[in-house]
Amino acid sequence: MATVSTTNVVDRFIGIMSLALAGALLSLPIESSAAPIIFSASGADAAAIQNTVDAFRAGLGANNGNVAGSQPTGHREINWDGGGAAANATIFPSPMTTFNSGATTRGLVSTTPGAGLEISGQPAPEFGDINSSYPAIFQTFSAPRLFTAVGSNIIDVLFFEPGTNTPAAVTAFGAVFTDVDLANTTSLQLFSPAGISLGTFFAPTFNNGLSFLGLVSPDVIGRVRIVAGNTALGPNANDGGAVDVVALDDFIYGEPRAVDAVPEPVSLSLLGIGLGTLMLRRRGRRSGSR
Repeated sequence: MATVSTTNVVDRFIGIMSLALAGALLSLPIESSAAPIIFSASGADAAAIQNTVDAFRAGLGANNGNVAGSQPTGHREINWDGGGAAANATIFPSPMTTFNSGATTRGLVSTTPGAGLEISGQPAPEFGDINSSYPAIFQTFSAPRLFTAVGSNIIDVLFFEPGTNTPAAVTAFGAVFTDVDLANTTSLQLFSPAGISLGTFFAPTFNNGLSFLGLVSPDVIGRVRIVAGNTALGPNANDGGAVDVVALDDFIYGEPRAVDAVPEPVSLSLLGIGLGTLMLRRRGRRSGSR
């Protein structure tokens, strides 16, 4: 079942404010909290996580697409699906600047300690070119293509003012994972522009299914480290047992803005989603204990 969870600080708010008061405050900004607001969901197919992904998107504002330059509001997305089902699997060198250059100016550059980065495609979709067993375990959230590092399970995501080489920061990042089997292996680690860790957060599991993890941070994010499973995709890396190979689909992230710019405050509309969900879950636990 898809859920939206929040941190302990948000949980403490529930004890000191009523739902009526929370509703009255939804239109006001907040400038900080102790930890990110977490959007988390997993399930057998795209429909199982769709509501949570859409709630994350809605909280960030409109999709700015390939508009060059930083925008005052909104977010950006990458779904890897350019070229459609007929596109060939393509390996890119690291750093991969495809989504911050030319006509595709979305302010995101991917790097890896591995040999490169690959977008899946023909002649063997879902990374069947890497291992013939993978199409049976990987599925897409937005068809038809997926994303992975080559020779590593680590991807670092860097942000730039879209269409420029000027470093930028965001206040939110989310990713869809496919076939997360083992708990506490697949994660997003946030870093400040100065390289200070802002915490590591783990994706929920669902064997042969899809998982989403989205984080809205009170602190600006200069880099995100993605750890996908515990083993890099490879011809001998067969999923199962202690081996968990994981691929990626959509990235959704806040509008990249100059590092020294004042970040847009985290909206209490996002906080309201978390508060409402926690209240419903608390009521459910009380009802179940009777």
